[in-house]
Formats: sequence, structure tokens, C-alpha cells
Amino acid sequence: MASYYVPTVVQTTIPDADMTPLERLVLSHIFSAEPDSDGLYFFAEESPAECLELDVAELRDAHRASADVDSVLIAIVADRLAEVDAGDTRVELDLSVISWATIFQDVVRRSATLDEVAVSSAFTCSRMRSDGFGGMAVLITADAIRSGSTDEMLAGFREAAAAAAAPSVHVLLRFDEAEVRTTVGEVIAHDSAATKLASDAVSDNDIHAACLAVVASTDLAEERGSAVFKAALAAIANAERRLAEERERNGREQKN
Repeated sequence: MASYYVPTVVQTTIPDADMTPLERLVLSHIFSAEPDSDGLYFFAEESPAECLELDVAELRDAHRASADVDSVLIAIVADRLAEVDAGDTRVELDLSVISWATIFQDVVRRSATLDEVAVSSAFTCSRMRSDGFGGMAVLITADAIRSGSTDEMLAGFREAAAAAAAPSVHVLLRFDEAEVRTTVGEVIAHDSAATKLASDAVSDNDIHAACLAVVASTDLAEERGSAVFKAALAAIANAERRLAEERERNGREQKN
């Protein structure tokens, strides 16, 4: 039977001061941890763990010391500790319902020094199976957890190759709402008859709605047809010029 592994390296050192005691305890069981300056370097030689076995007293102490800090682990651990029988010294903590990335995101949200946590993983297998190898990168910020696998990269390469093989599409006209915002200010500044409003009274929603309305009501079919016709004429002229140059070049080569 084949065994699948996900060796993982957290490339960002996590400062000790940015983690709650509960996060430090749990992350140190999901990953292996080594001191790195004033923080911890996390890694998993085989795969990050999802089901942890922890000392009950140690878990209670860490939970109690972290209870006043916003963290996804607080409620999960509280529920699990409530299920522990008197006299139990060990407890299993199933973290398959959340991702370790979510724990790191809580750390980034509170940190005054971390803008991101970057993680790299490899997909390996004990047998040379086609579905057992690859990799993944994860970028964790306060606002989002972004990830991409090698399978997704291959899909993107295929899409790019298909797009390259398809006829090119050319944009004749494009404008963005930032340009409209600038023009609003210019109109109000130079045309007192246009409005008595200050430019900041025009909201982004006003501009967005106006742009949608203008796009919906504008018909550029005639301009588009003219552009296509001009492009066709230019293509014919290009072909005539290219063929004439080729004939001239072939004639010179034959004389030589």
C-alpha cells in the first residue's frame, strides 16, 4: 500500500511574543518546532498532524492563559476540555475541522511585526505514483489565505497555451473609475455652472453606477466595424508588401 506525505516548511519565523500559549502549544504539536532568534521555526518532516494527543493539565493551563485573546482555538479547545473525564491525563484534539493556516492567520492579525506567513509543502509518495507528487505554496495574511498547487499551475499553463493558440482579441476602448473620479474633480473645479457640489460629495458608488449606465447605453458598433475594416485593409497591405519583399529577395538570390 502506498503512503502519501506532505513535508512542510513554514518559511516565516513566528515571534514568541505574537503567539498565545495555546497557539504555541498546539502549533508545536502540529509541526516540529525549533528556536530561531526570538521565535519558532515550524516544519513537518512527513506531514502536519491533524489529531493531537496532549497533556490535559498543560492544555488547560495554556487555554486559561490565552482565554482573553481572540483565537480560533479558544472555543475548539474549550469544547474538548469540557468532554474530558475526571482523572484523564491525556486528551486527543481533532483539528481536521480547521486548518493550521487559520491559526497562523490569527497570529498575523494580532501581530505588530508580521504582514504574512509563507508556507511551502511538497507532495510525496512511497511509490512512484502519478498522483503522489507535486507541491503547494500558501501565503497567509490578515485578510486572506491564498494557496496554489502544482496541479493548479499546470491547469494555468494549459489555459495559457490554449489562449495563445486562439486568435488574439484587441481592446479598442477602456476606461477605469479612477479616471472618472479625476474628471469629476476637474469638471467641478473648472465649470461652476455644472454643480455646486464639492468633489468629495460624489461617492465611489455614484461613480460606479454612472459608469455601468454609460457602458450599457453606449453603442460602438459603427466604430468597431470601421476598426475591423481598417484592420482588414492594413492586413492586405502588409501581405502585399511582405510578398513583394520576398519576391525581390528571391530574385537577388537567384542572380547570385
